[in-house]
Amino acid sequence: LGLHQVFTPIHAELFVRYGINILLPVMAMAGAGQVGAAAAVYMKTKNAFLKKTVASALPVGILGIGEPLIYGVTLPLGRPFVGACIGGAFGGALQASAVVGVSTMGISGLPLAAVSNNIGIYLLGLVTAYIAGFIATWLLGFEDPEE
Repeated sequence: LGLHQVFTPIHAELFVRYGINILLPVMAMAGAGQVGAAAAVYMKTKNAFLKKTVASALPVGILGIGEPLIYGVTLPLGRPFVGACIGGAFGGALQASAVVGVSTMGISGLPLAAVSNNIGIYLLGLVTAYIAGFIATWLLGFEDPEE
């Protein structure tokens, strides 16, 4: 929802104290959960407009900009937003347990892998969030809007 910007001073303090940011990879998984949830919506919906909305928002979601998926897809549908949160929790738990850190602020999603101290684990967390968000949304379902 854009509220992640409030954490910028905390990210800066992590760099000052530890030289690496271990919070951002965990937070980035929220957007990855949105990608997985939106993919499930795309697969399930019969609504052509919704399919077009998801298809246009997914590429930017993969690149770390989740707001189009949040406001255009998951939040209006309700349960897919919850599914996205579940996906983000799974991916974030993996990032936190592996203590994945990054050397930057301001980027998210797939591009964040390039500045990670453990690219493989970061990417595994990203895929985990995608898959968990997809499965959770698939199981939770949603009310498919009429054309």
